[in-house]
Amino acid sequence: MGEVAVMHSEPLQFDCNDMKHITEKDVYNLLSNEEHILGEESSQSSNDKKINDLRERGYMKYGCQHYRRRCRIRAPCCDEIFDCRHCHNEAKNNITIDQKHRHDIPRHQVKQVICSLCETEQEVQQNCINCGVCMGKYFCGTCKLFDDDVSKQQYHCSGCGICRTGGCENFFHCHKCGCCYSTQLKTATLAWKSMHHDCPFALSICLICDDVTVLLCGHTYIEL
Repeated sequence: MGEVAVMHSEPLQFDCNDMKHITEKDVYNLLSNEEHILGEESSQSSNDKKINDLRERGYMKYGCQHYRRRCRIRAPCCDEIFDCRHCHNEAKNNITIDQKHRHDIPRHQVKQVICSLCETEQEVQQNCINCGVCMGKYFCGTCKLFDDDVSKQQYHCSGCGICRTGGCENFFHCHKCGCCYSTQLKTATLAWKSMHHDCPFALSICLICDDVTVLLCGHTYIEL
């Protein structure tokens, strides 16, 4: 018999000549240490679950017609609180608003958000500094975008400067057009900056709309 190995987090080896010095107490201490390590791992796993449960509270239960999210935003332009930028734009561009006061929110300038669960106002971040809840499964610190519905496959395009949906693997950014297009159009002829013009039908810029169709000539329009 050349050596005896005793179970340990880092296996210890003993020469046969040292076996007479190993007592029952030594073996007990080594096994106890192993159990302590396993206990710490179990405790860490339990803590991770508690943190995850904390983050998940209120998932898909808050938000507006545009986004499922667990926070609201404070508009930097008018210092008012809205569920999202679309809610702000709809309210502030309403025909009942004096035309000189109508405006869109500068989305990238949003600095404060309010947690929907504990009402704590704080700087833009994914997890609430007070209650710890995740305010949006998808979070973009650049666009200040929160969304719990990740089935949209959101991604941020640095070329467009905004977040898009549909999965980054399904789109490519065309630097000639200044926009993202389906990978199916990689070999198509595209008109220069076509997405940066207003649609002649919808009278809205194509870049920020979802239902955009590319014509054979390379120009675009919004499906109504």
